[in-house]
Amino acid sequence: MSISTDGQICFGILIEEDADFPWEDEEWDGDIEDWWLRGVHGYKPPFEMFDEYGEWIGGQRWPDEKREVYYRVKREFREAHPLPIELVNYCSAEYPMYIIAIPESCLTANRGYPKEFGPNLVDRDVSNWCVILKHFCKAYGIEYKGDPTWWLSSYWG
Repeated sequence: MSISTDGQICFGILIEEDADFPWEDEEWDGDIEDWWLRGVHGYKPPFEMFDEYGEWIGGQRWPDEKREVYYRVKREFREAHPLPIELVNYCSAEYPMYIIAIPESCLTANRGYPKEFGPNLVDRDVSNWCVILKHFCKAYGIEYKGDPTWWLSSYWG
């Protein structure tokens, strides 16, 4: 077993270590995608395939055709309601600390696999990104200090 040590760059807002996120409520159990789709946008699956424990309703795997419909509907809803941010863990798997970032700004270099980047990533007008990040944090009660900026961080996973 090995531990990854990744380098990361992103444009975002550094969040304090003990910040509260709305997707950490018991209902969402830390699942930001479920919170975003169901909690914020009201997604409802076309039918229920799984019980409250994540087991197949009826006790056995559903037919391919039904599963394809179930996941296609969810995928189409997700594409129509994309999550406008990405959580970048800048600490470790055991002690996560986050930057709320713009997804298209995120670049990760895994140990042993360098990534090339240049001015095309960091020399751009980020004013719209600032608006998106600040609006997201305000809309969902996420406290932060400072303005959005570029962050170079590492992840020990």
